[in-house]
Amino acid sequence: MNNQELLLSRRWILKSQDRDAYYRIKDDAKSLKKLFQDTLGYSLISHQNFIKLDKVPGKAEPWMGICDFHSLEEYQMFCYVLIFLEDKDAEEQFILSHMSEFIQLQLKVNESFWLNYTNRRRFVNVLKFCLKEQLFLQNDGNTEGFIQNENIEVLFENTGLSRYFMRNFVSDIFQNQMPQDFMKEEWVGLEQDRGIVRRQRIYRRLMLSCGIYKEDDENDDFSFIRNYRRSMQRDFEKICPCDLQVYKSSAYLIFEEDVRIGKMFPKNNAMDEMVVLVMSNLRKRAKNVDIKKDADEKIVLTQERVKTTIERMIKNNEQYLPSTYRQKSRKIFIEDIYNYILQLGFAQEKENNVIFYPIVGKIMGSYEEDK
Repeated sequence: MNNQELLLSRRWILKSQDRDAYYRIKDDAKSLKKLFQDTLGYSLISHQNFIKLDKVPGKAEPWMGICDFHSLEEYQMFCYVLIFLEDKDAEEQFILSHMSEFIQLQLKVNESFWLNYTNRRRFVNVLKFCLKEQLFLQNDGNTEGFIQNENIEVLFENTGLSRYFMRNFVSDIFQNQMPQDFMKEEWVGLEQDRGIVRRQRIYRRLMLSCGIYKEDDENDDFSFIRNYRRSMQRDFEKICPCDLQVYKSSAYLIFEEDVRIGKMFPKNNAMDEMVVLVMSNLRKRAKNVDIKKDADEKIVLTQERVKTTIERMIKNNEQYLPSTYRQKSRKIFIEDIYNYILQLGFAQEKENNVIFYPIVGKIMGSYEEDK
């Protein structure tokens, strides 16, 4: 994995965890900074304890949140954890009860809040994410024990990294109403659909999204890619081995097999495998003209028909599923897969219909070899 791939695939490179990679990137910081700034408009941030690439998407996608969190309440708790750590010095120790009391006060709830099992489980999920990202260390005790007992104590040690987790904004973000408003923070006073700003925004979309699709407006991002695909291919190859594939109404940046840049899908679990099966079924049916594609190669189905397809895939492949999924409520499992497809950006809802993007044609797989 080269330095570019390393920076793109991780939140940050910690000197304490990967000293060799830290110094290797630091030694090459000048050329890396120019490469990412010119190509994607990304800043390379160098600190005495870490190096990170400030990765901002060209367009906000549903999957771009913290995938470890599953509720708004977890995001709220996490923000209060960051505030709690703000006043702590690096290597300063603290105990779990002090943090939980602080969050309770900030949420303006009474002491019975932590008697609720769901609240405790969500808080533990936040703590586990913080430990994974090295925002603090666990010196003594068992974090997961809080799920069963709200009085349990755990000793933590602050690393000081929490102060650098959030991005610095140049304007008041409390005025923002939509995710798109945060995108404007990148190019204050500049037109996002002109010149270098447009190019960097589209490059970011290709690098981070599963695909870019043709839109109604002729002057859309897909038209730009179609017109400048050769120069874009050369620019991306400076970062890592890849292939810019452009079709009738969609474009994809396909990395070579040994490139490891934040692979999100498919992971080795039943949910991802079921999504692959659903996509494969739609692909096969579109090829056999059982279902029709529109002029932009999108597939439009009713929500009911999509959920029926998901149910059929579950039923046909039930023997391959882990027992936890076989025992799960069929209705809930169908909804989970349906919502996951939307979250991944493979489709979007429009009224009572579901519009599947051309990415469907790029996903195929099965539990058994075709006979």
